[in-house]
Amino acid sequence: MTQKINLENNLRLMVALDLTEMDPILLQYVNFLCEVWNIEHLYFTHNIKQYKLYDLYDEFLEEGITLEDIVDRGLQKTIDKYYTASVPNTVLITTDDYTESILSHLAKEYKIDIMVVGNKDELQGTGALNQKLVRMLDSNVLLVPEEAKHEMNNVLVPTDFSSASARCFAVAGSLVERSEGKIEGLHVYNIPSFFFPYINSEKAIDKTKNHLKDKVKQFRKKYKLSENIPFKYIDREGYSVVEAIELHAEKTDADIVVVSARGGSNITSLFVGSVTNDLLIRNRKMPLLVIR
Repeated sequence: MTQKINLENNLRLMVALDLTEMDPILLQYVNFLCEVWNIEHLYFTHNIKQYKLYDLYDEFLEEGITLEDIVDRGLQKTIDKYYTASVPNTVLITTDDYTESILSHLAKEYKIDIMVVGNKDELQGTGALNQKLVRMLDSNVLLVPEEAKHEMNNVLVPTDFSSASARCFAVAGSLVERSEGKIEGLHVYNIPSFFFPYINSEKAIDKTKNHLKDKVKQFRKKYKLSENIPFKYIDREGYSVVEAIELHAEKTDADIVVVSARGGSNITSLFVGSVTNDLLIRNRKMPLLVIR
């Protein structure tokens, strides 16, 4: 079971580097995290796909060096240039055809609390690895976009009022403890448009909001959430739930979005909640922390 994220804990972070322009972005964000979290140790890791090695081995061996040596030098050069925090770190280089499998193995072996990965937009990358990691890892996953702000003042927690989403509020509280930032809960609802020819739309929205106020009250009481955390409920108005979350996050200038890996159904750890899965695919604007 993963360690609960808390500033009082000494966290272990693993940072997945890939020898691209994303690495400096990740390293600089990690410098920021070292200021706002108690981090015990950092593990910088890179996996070399085995099938890419075969055509190159002979050439390197003739010169008495290995591809691992070259990768190690490249990583260390980038780390020395961009990593400026004082938290101890270890560089781990692996060779495996399946990066998600080896990272999952390493996360268990080194008891990693949070796996930090790049969430690329303009830079090369499809994001498929991130989806696999969230499904396979026992640790929490932090996706860092290319233009991540180094702030932790506004934390947005989308919720479906499930126990899984309730855990995200405890994590969010820890995130803003040092910055004295704010947390906002968000619930996206929808009233099917085919109801409107038969009922007054304003009345339907008012009833829905009153119902949600009661839901929030029960949610606070059941999971002992602070009365100081405001909750916003918005009609998605033709957008998908994820689009509505993204628009609200941008409008409120959220620094990070915290979601649970599982939704309200909570069937099995092998399935990621549909909203979280869609956020993994779409979100490229702000960091996304996925909680196990």
